[in-house]
Amino acid sequence: MLSSKSNVEVLTAGSRLTIQDLGRRGSQRFGVSVSGVLDLQAAVLANRLVGNPASSAVFESLFGGMSLVFYADTKIAITGAEVTVDVDGHTLPIWETLIAPANSVLNISVPSAGLYAYVAVAGGLDIPSVLGSRSTHAASGIGGLDGRALASGDILPIGDETDGDVRPSAGTTCPDVMVPACRETDQRVRVTAGPQFDAFDDGAKSSFLASNFTISNLTDRQGARLDGAEIPAIGGKHDIVSDPAYMGAVQVPADGKPIILLADRQPTGGYAKIASVISANLPSVVQKAPGSDIAFELIEVEQAQELAREFNNIILDAPLQQPSHTYSTHFEIAGETYNVHLVRPTNVSNGDEIVYVDFGDKTEIVATVEVLEESSH
Repeated sequence: MLSSKSNVEVLTAGSRLTIQDLGRRGSQRFGVSVSGVLDLQAAVLANRLVGNPASSAVFESLFGGMSLVFYADTKIAITGAEVTVDVDGHTLPIWETLIAPANSVLNISVPSAGLYAYVAVAGGLDIPSVLGSRSTHAASGIGGLDGRALASGDILPIGDETDGDVRPSAGTTCPDVMVPACRETDQRVRVTAGPQFDAFDDGAKSSFLASNFTISNLTDRQGARLDGAEIPAIGGKHDIVSDPAYMGAVQVPADGKPIILLADRQPTGGYAKIASVISANLPSVVQKAPGSDIAFELIEVEQAQELAREFNNIILDAPLQQPSHTYSTHFEIAGETYNVHLVRPTNVSNGDEIVYVDFGDKTEIVATVEVLEESSH
């Protein structure tokens, strides 16, 4: 098992870097925002790739441009937006279990597609929990590190790696079926009828479902604001008696421009909600950059529930893909010969490569080895 009693330091935070987990579920009754990760799919899979529970705290990076330094050998995974990743100058893949050697620097680029990238570390980020969550909600000043976005020089402790048999080895990946959110080009987003669907007449409903909208530059963690057709409520009555606000609710304020409520939404809202984005489509919504097109398709609740079951099965239960290519090698330590199979490194220089070899409970070492032969199985 990798040593996880260490720290990770933020060298550069990029546009916005926060700590998030699955959010403060059940705390809305106290007037507290749920918060939590925006792209549930990416965050849960990042945690799975390093053997963490789904609820472990991760880094959430908006627009990338961030760098971290790890002070011990650390198992990591980067998911979400399409970013370029390197560790000490060596380009590495995303959606894969990686090892960051002690004192190495992880750099994440600005994304070529999508908005939010996630970095999970084995053991999770070991910061205090507030109302059952480590998620940052900057507007309230709670969670995360001192209730704020991270900045250069912040140092965070890493927790103990989870005990058990599920410890993905380096090179473990997510099958393509698991990672569609940023790669989807279809602008269609499926919705069910919202709680105040009938506050809109047939013409307004038709306009909502037939129109192409554009993600506004005003979009943030609280909501995705849409430019395009204005959707009037019957008699102009957009205001309602405030009721619960939830992730994916499409509310229509007095200006008629829909807003898709996201993780940092307020606990309640006073605008009519014409629709609800299905959970299976939320990851693609939150990864759409300002200027992206979006259109809505109305489906029945039963179909949405079936899609939710499929979505949850994929991200929670579908098997990860084990490394298929290895190098067979042997080396000596203190006069004893070890024969091992190593996951193929991403970069090989002059026949040598720094690799991490995990002997389970026996020991952990970092060694320079000579490649003897390649095998595929």
